[in-house]
Amino acid sequence: MDHEKRSRLIEELSQEREPQLVPIGRFFDGNDDTGSIGCNLPEHPGIHVFRDVFAQLASRQDVTAIYAQIAELDPGDDCWPFADTVFVVGSITDDELRDALVPLEPDEVGSADEFGVSDIVSRQLNGRTLVAWWD
Repeated sequence: MDHEKRSRLIEELSQEREPQLVPIGRFFDGNDDTGSIGCNLPEHPGIHVFRDVFAQLASRQDVTAIYAQIAELDPGDDCWPFADTVFVVGSITDDELRDALVPLEPDEVGSADEFGVSDIVSRQLNGRTLVAWWD
């Protein structure tokens, strides 16, 4: 784990109001903490798999942006901020997103409306949004 990047990320996000969103690339930059996302998985595929799957998604024409929502900003000294929810903005379909995320085994994938995403988040994301969630 890159502790400098972790500290900068925590410092910057602590200045933001909740819910705190971070671009997915930034979430993974310096992060090797399997407890930061998908920690409920019986066999975690590794942060590198999460990073690669989301990088592939971000490169698609039908994906405008991807954000991790921080659920716990500072879970401990040797821990990266924790996210259990990822927002995917664009015209990608629910089924295409589910298929792309199979290696990451999210508990649920659906529309922002189905998840009851707040108006604050919807305004921040500024586009059609799908959600992936890990329990």
